Amino acid sequence: MLTVNALVPLLVEIVCGAAGAVFLCWLVRRLSSGLTVNAIVGALGGLAFTWLAARIPGLGRFLGQIEQAADATAQSMGGLSPAILVGVGISGLVGGMLLATLVGLIRSGLVAE
Repeated sequence: MLTVNALVPLLVEIVCGAAGAVFLCWLVRRLSSGLTVNAIVGALGGLAFTWLAARIPGLGRFLGQIEQAADATAQSMGGLSPAILVGVGISGLVGGMLLATLVGLIRSGLVAE
């Protein structure tokens, strides 16, 4: 079962991913698939990229160990620091922008099949 402390990083990833995708597609109109689609794609990209980045050696330390942080917080030992939240926020932002770019390029036909 997910606790409130485990949900906070997930919400940060989702919101930052959606915001990154919406902003990027607002700047580069050719990539836009519509506001709602951009936000959904960005949210999924934020979740996926943060999950992937946490498993890449060297990057995981910037994101923190979310599972361990949630366990430690549940045991009243602290855990969710501002550094972890900033790390998952940045990775969510980047992930949302990357997936929105990929979807936009495929949709507009700029990527050869």
